[in-house]
Amino acid sequence: MKNHGKLVITALLFAGVLAAGCSSENSGSSLGVLGTGTTTGTGIGPSGQVVLVRLGTDNLVQSVPPLYKKIWVAIVTDTAGNPVAGATVIFAMRSGTVFNPGGYRKGQYVLPGPSPAPQVWTRSTSANCANEDTNFNSVLDPGEDFNLNNLLDPPGVADVNPIGVSDASGIAQATITYPKNYANWAQLSLEARAGAGTPATATFELVGLASDYADLTFDPPGRFSPFGQNGNCASTL
Repeated sequence: MKNHGKLVITALLFAGVLAAGCSSENSGSSLGVLGTGTTTGTGIGPSGQVVLVRLGTDNLVQSVPPLYKKIWVAIVTDTAGNPVAGATVIFAMRSGTVFNPGGYRKGQYVLPGPSPAPQVWTRSTSANCANEDTNFNSVLDPGEDFNLNNLLDPPGVADVNPIGVSDASGIAQATITYPKNYANWAQLSLEARAGAGTPATATFELVGLASDYADLTFDPPGRFSPFGQNGNCASTL
């Protein structure tokens, strides 16, 4: 995983053993960590004017078993900061960017130690692995399949609505959807583009709902990383 930036999102610090990095569906409290930040995009609005596009979110995630849904918004303004309504925003999920290639974790969740340790399932990370899509084209090219599973890891674990239209406040909504077992194991990027120009991007770890990690009598989603459990990124085990 690469440089941490300014946008606070609900993931956890990269370390060997961590508490579950989760959002709450009905509370403002969460365990948070700095993401890699967001970039500001530029584009063309519905009247041909130059617009700016920025991405943001909150600390909540929705549970729609067997999926999570995470809401992000693109804010479209003119260069003076006034909202631009009716702008078509194109959203895309990426495995990373040239400057921040995303990645994935291997490991498993384990039972916590005795109090005062937080009594929630605890993530034990055995390896932090680089995104295999080294040229960022979402195609499995020769030499990219480092763990030899005939797949690019972690691309393809989440999707987003491809189009949003900004409202009177200049807000267009993006809903990211992913299976629960990938939460806290994969880092991806959201891209938002308004016409020709440079897209806005935000890179973050997929998050889970806090209550899904609080019952110690049931396995949490993604008890074992879907990318494997050992410490070797060249292996699928």
